[in-house]
Amino acid sequence: MRGERSCTWKMLAAAVLVAAGGWPAVGDEARKPARLLVVSVTTGFRHASIGTADPALEELGRSTGLFHCDHLRMPPGRLPQPKPPKRGKDTSDEAWAKQEADFKVQQEQFRRDDQAWQAGLKAEFARVLSAEALRDFDGVVFLSTTGELPVPDLTAFLDWIKSGKAFIGFHAATDTFKSSDAYCDMIGGHFAGHPWGAGGEHAFVVHEPGHPVAAMFPERFRWKDEIYQYDLRYKPENLRVLVSLDMQASTPKEPWHVPVAWVRDYGKGRVFATNFGHNDATWKEPMFQKHMAEGIAWALGRVEAPAAPNPEVQAAEYLRSVIAAAAATAQLDADALRARADAKIAKDAAWAVGLRPMLLEIRGMKPEERVAAYAKVIAEIEKR
Repeated sequence: MRGERSCTWKMLAAAVLVAAGGWPAVGDEARKPARLLVVSVTTGFRHASIGTADPALEELGRSTGLFHCDHLRMPPGRLPQPKPPKRGKDTSDEAWAKQEADFKVQQEQFRRDDQAWQAGLKAEFARVLSAEALRDFDGVVFLSTTGELPVPDLTAFLDWIKSGKAFIGFHAATDTFKSSDAYCDMIGGHFAGHPWGAGGEHAFVVHEPGHPVAAMFPERFRWKDEIYQYDLRYKPENLRVLVSLDMQASTPKEPWHVPVAWVRDYGKGRVFATNFGHNDATWKEPMFQKHMAEGIAWALGRVEAPAAPNPEVQAAEYLRSVIAAAAATAQLDADALRARADAKIAKDAAWAVGLRPMLLEIRGMKPEERVAAYAKVIAEIEKR
């Protein structure tokens, strides 16, 4: 990570090691270490960084005295899935047809052999996530979970969070339960690709430098990690976004807002989600560890900080992203356009919110179809 304001790494690292009770709390009960259920099961893509994240999270709980972890991990003994064949340049149609047929046979055999493992996984979820078992936990962590997890009763699980529990989602937690609008509503959004890959250094903007969950970051900074965008179920009116991708300083430049870290109230419960965490190095970074600690502390109610949704802030960042993409496409002065837009937002924050329907239309267009739409947005910016 490279900040645009100076940072003292030793001080940041020391800040992570907050003594037990270091967060403001009311009463002795609130100062006891919380009990968190850490779920790291995946039924879709599995991130290699889970192996680094799991012990890092445990160590964070021990060093801060804030929480301790129980784990729901992948059961051992699952057979490897067959890998789909790749057609070589010199492979004949006949040989390729045979490879495809053989692969289908292998898939069917794997599905039959995998049934016992799947039954065991389902039984473990039923045991650990039963209503009785959940009563022992203060919250749950979805640690880069993916796919359709065998939660025995998803509605009851979400109601449990609403009752006053903490939900903490790291990275691919937003790539979980794609079929469930209710889960998507709870966590805030669902994965819809990652044009900003793990090997790139991307730019970020902090919307509330004074918010404890984001105060450890410079107001603008660069970081190497994989960054998700979210599908159209994302609802800005539900979330308080604290960190976003800075589209003007990132590549590629896409015409939409990319939230990165946020908080929200969910009934009586609290949700903290951060997209950071794809890369192994992220979990060893002191600023990310501080981000984790403060986010978890907030979700557990040990820290009081604003969680009211900030759709006007998000709308402004959405417009800035569209300006960045439009300027790059049409060879325009992005800084001048942004200055005009920011001046209008300063006079009337709701102005950018009113543009959202127009901006969302661009999301569904092919790149070659966006030029006319960009012109309409620019005309709105330049209106007096």
